[in-house]
Amino acid sequence: MAASRDESPTWQPVSTGRRRSVLRSGAGVCAFLVMAIVLVACGGDGDPKVAAAGVQGASEITAEPVSSAGDNPFTAPAGKDRKGVKPPRGAASPGGGPASYRGGLPGLYGGTRDYATCDADKLIAFLEQNPDKAAAWAGVLGIQVTEIRRYVGRLTPVLLRTDTRVTNHGFVNGRATPIQSVLQAGTAVFVTRYGEPVIKCYCGNPLRPPIRYVTPTYVGPRWPGFSTTNITIINRNTTIIKTFTLYDPETGKTFGRLAGTSGEIDDTPIQIPLPPMMEPAPTPPPVEPQPSQPPPETTPAPATPEREMPRASFTPNPGRQGDNFTIAVFGFRPGAQVQVTLTRPDGVVEHYSIDIEGDSGGSYTFTATENAVTGTYNATVTNPSTGAQAHASVQVLPGAGP
Repeated sequence: MAASRDESPTWQPVSTGRRRSVLRSGAGVCAFLVMAIVLVACGGDGDPKVAAAGVQGASEITAEPVSSAGDNPFTAPAGKDRKGVKPPRGAASPGGGPASYRGGLPGLYGGTRDYATCDADKLIAFLEQNPDKAAAWAGVLGIQVTEIRRYVGRLTPVLLRTDTRVTNHGFVNGRATPIQSVLQAGTAVFVTRYGEPVIKCYCGNPLRPPIRYVTPTYVGPRWPGFSTTNITIINRNTTIIKTFTLYDPETGKTFGRLAGTSGEIDDTPIQIPLPPMMEPAPTPPPVEPQPSQPPPETTPAPATPEREMPRASFTPNPGRQGDNFTIAVFGFRPGAQVQVTLTRPDGVVEHYSIDIEGDSGGSYTFTATENAVTGTYNATVTNPSTGAQAHASVQVLPGAGP
């Protein structure tokens, strides 16, 4: 498998109105070369040579398919994964590495209305009956053993819709053993009020944010459609999520689930458009038989859609750390929702969307850029309905001295 970049984002949008977001700063992430003792946990058997040695190699990430508990799970199954969940194609990263999303993004998670994919009571009962595992489990999540019941009771059961990077943990010799993992779409997880996945329900393993490797190597069993460009990293939402907008892969409909509820009785149907990157992959239409004769000349030709002449630009350009940067787009079809793919100077790829309002176009504004990565940012703006694209770049210089 070819190596790819996997780093944490710096440009992170927070909606303020329709098209405003906050450009948050983040420290650059170093590549970690680690040799950690690991017995494959809550996933497939992994690479045979690695499993036999009991050592995870530097920058290795284990692929973990649905409905697999591994050799060292924390608990008995406390949830049910779902097979056949296809990640949305728009979530793929064109830059060759994982795409990063906030935990509150509508449609990022899935589920079935009025059905709980995870059993909180079963998980709590198991941990209370196994104090050694409870202590290690609570330690991973940074809580006290006495807080487990209250902590789990405030979580929300959902399904992953994307192949997701995490730091997974098994239980070996009385201790939690970390393993860098990618969980297959369809995995049942508990998430916090900030949208962070913290428990893999099928085996009760606690989860933490992943280590971002610069050149990861993926090992373990692969599933159909596995691709390093279709992996996501889910970041903590900037605000508390009151209601999760979930997508049902069977019905193709969205519904709302109140944070901290089991999903068994309180789910409500909602109809909102999903962001472009979370829209399900379209089902190809059936192939119709071709007529043996060409159509009559009197058949009218299909109407030609209005031609788009898109363009995009950043202001200021160049700018400095601490400036407010705005990307403005024009020339796209009115009423369209265009997708912005932004590649940072350090190679991390991020995604945004902009609504086009008539001839006035649309824009995104980024603020709080005091510690933004310096260098050139490249943006590709695409109308997913027509394929029309525009390109723009901006140079961010170091901030002015005191």
